[in-house]
Amino acid sequence: MKPKKIINLICAIFCLGVFLVNSSISFAAQNKGKKNSDIEVTAAVDKTSIQIGDKFTYTITAKAKKNIEVEFPQILPENLSGFAIKDFGSSAKGLFGKKTFKQWYLLDTYVSGEHTIPASVVKYRTKGQTDWQELSINEVKLEVKSVLDNASNRADIRDIRGPKSFTSRMRLYILIASALLLIIGGVFGFIFLKKKQEESKAPPIPAHIIAYEALAALEKKDYIRHGQTKAYYIELSDIVRHYLENRFNIRAPEMTTEEFLLKVKEDSSLSIEHKGLLRDFLTNCDLVKFAKYQPAQTEASLALASARRLVDQTKQENKL
Repeated sequence: MKPKKIINLICAIFCLGVFLVNSSISFAAQNKGKKNSDIEVTAAVDKTSIQIGDKFTYTITAKAKKNIEVEFPQILPENLSGFAIKDFGSSAKGLFGKKTFKQWYLLDTYVSGEHTIPASVVKYRTKGQTDWQELSINEVKLEVKSVLDNASNRADIRDIRGPKSFTSRMRLYILIASALLLIIGGVFGFIFLKKKQEESKAPPIPAHIIAYEALAALEKKDYIRHGQTKAYYIELSDIVRHYLENRFNIRAPEMTTEEFLLKVKEDSSLSIEHKGLLRDFLTNCDLVKFAKYQPAQTEASLALASARRLVDQTKQENKL
C-alpha cells in the first residue's frame, strides 16, 4: 500500500475515534448526574425514542455509603413534561459497604415531539445529622414519534361510512323481540299485582304480638351488660309508645312524655291503674334518657317486666 493511502487511513481512523469519544461524552452527560465522595445520583430512561402510547421507565438512582440517608424528590405529572404516570416504585440494595437506592416511574404520553424531563434534586444526609444536603439530578431527553411517521400510505385513511339501512328481516326480528318483551312484562306485572292484592287481604299483625317480639329482641341485645343503658331505655320506651299507638290509636311516638300523659289522662281507653303504671314507666325512662340516671341491672330488668305487664293487661284479647 502506498504511504499516502496509509496516512489517509490513519487520519480517517483518528477522526472516527474522536467522533466516538465525543458521542460517548455527550451521551454520558445526558444520563449521568452529580456525585461526591459520599453519594452519586443519576437519572435515565430505558428508551430514548418511543412511539405515541408506548410505555417507558424513568429511573432515579442514588449510590451512597451505608451511613447516608437518601430522600428522593416528589415527582408529579406536571413535573414530567406532559408524561402520565402509570405505575411507580422504589428499591434499596446494599453491597460492599454501599447502598443503591432506586425510584422508578412507568410513563407514557400521546403527544409527539422532543420531550425533556427536567432536572430535580435529591436530598441526603449522614445518619445522626439533622440538616439535609442537596444534589441535583440531570435532565433527561426523549423523542416521541407519531405512529403515522412510519405509515406506508397515509392516503389510505378513509372517512367513516354512513349507517346501513335495516333489512325487512331485521325489522321482523325487532318486532318479534318487542312482542316477547311486552308479553314477559305483562306476566310479571300480573304476578306482582296478584301478590300485592294477597298481601293487602292478609289480616294485620296484632299490636301486642309486635310488642312481644320487639321486647324479646331487645332482651337478646344485652344492652345493660355492655354498659349501653341509655340505648336500652330509649328502645324500650319506643316499643311501648308504638304499642300504644297501634293498640289505642294514640300518637305516642311524636309526643313528649308530658304531652302524652296529658293525652292519656283524657282518654278512657286505659284504666286508672294502667295510666299510673304507664306514668311511672315513662318517667323512669326519661330519668335515664335525659337526667343521666344510671339504674342497676335489676332495675333495668324490672322496667322490661313492667313494659311486658302493661302489654299483657291491655292487649286486645283482654278488652277493658
